[in-house]
Amino acid sequence: MPEQVPKRLRGRPKQTDNDISMQQTIIYTASTLFKEFGYEMVTLQQIGKKCGVSKPTIYYHFAGKADLFVAAMTTMLQNVRKITAHMLDEAEHLQEGLIQLAEARLANPHGEIEMMMREAESLLEQEQIHAIREAEHQIHEVLAAHFKKAMDQNIFREEDPLFLAEAFSTLMLMGNREHERQKNESHRVLAEKIVLVFLKGVTTS
Repeated sequence: MPEQVPKRLRGRPKQTDNDISMQQTIIYTASTLFKEFGYEMVTLQQIGKKCGVSKPTIYYHFAGKADLFVAAMTTMLQNVRKITAHMLDEAEHLQEGLIQLAEARLANPHGEIEMMMREAESLLEQEQIHAIREAEHQIHEVLAAHFKKAMDQNIFREEDPLFLAEAFSTLMLMGNREHERQKNESHRVLAEKIVLVFLKGVTTS
């Protein structure tokens, strides 16, 4: 059973900078442990010990383990979204941006997040699942915006840009598994292969 405590009462004082810093520390520590051991194996006691706080301190910031897991997952996904946007915005052209993005994802597998989600999903409430999936959807929206721009420039043929974003994300997950089988192949080489496979199906030339 997931750990639960009563929800915080209204009227709690506004968070200070120290509160926010501690909250971020707890989220980062929890993320590390969830990635290493999975949702079910990690306890709030472990998280508290790892970041040097008591269990009641964790409850000050989060209603329970499920609430903390959602915060950890959405934080990781928001970071992925920011990196995705930055790489695509700064790239000289879309193909290079996609290669850099795929290379970064291979170095820091997004598949770990999906595995954690599948394990925890049956133990979460629908509202919590929706919050995580919405954070993931925002990554796809960033990709979709760049794919729509490519369509407007007649680089891509007309297609549902969100569908293409999800397809490209799926290819990157497959790339994670492929890299496990071929450790001698660099992230860059595999990233170029993934992007080439993707672009061959959508370019106009």
